[in-house]
Amino acid sequence: MMEMEPHIKERYDFAMSAFSRMYGVNRVKSTEEIFIFCRKWAETEEQTIPLGTLTEVDFYFRDLWEIWGGYL
Repeated sequence: MMEMEPHIKERYDFAMSAFSRMYGVNRVKSTEEIFIFCRKWAETEEQTIPLGTLTEVDFYFRDLWEIWGGYL
């Protein structure tokens, strides 16, 4: 993986953890589109992160994934 600034890496890890909870680590590790999605989300200008329960955070990323055209 390419080098990331610390705040980008934290956002990336946050997004990846949501996908790992929803779909399992092995599936996430084998889906390059998720890596790309999380990287793009981490680099967005949007500074707010979803707050709430882990379920709410996971649904935020699932819904955003669908809006941005992702698939699983």
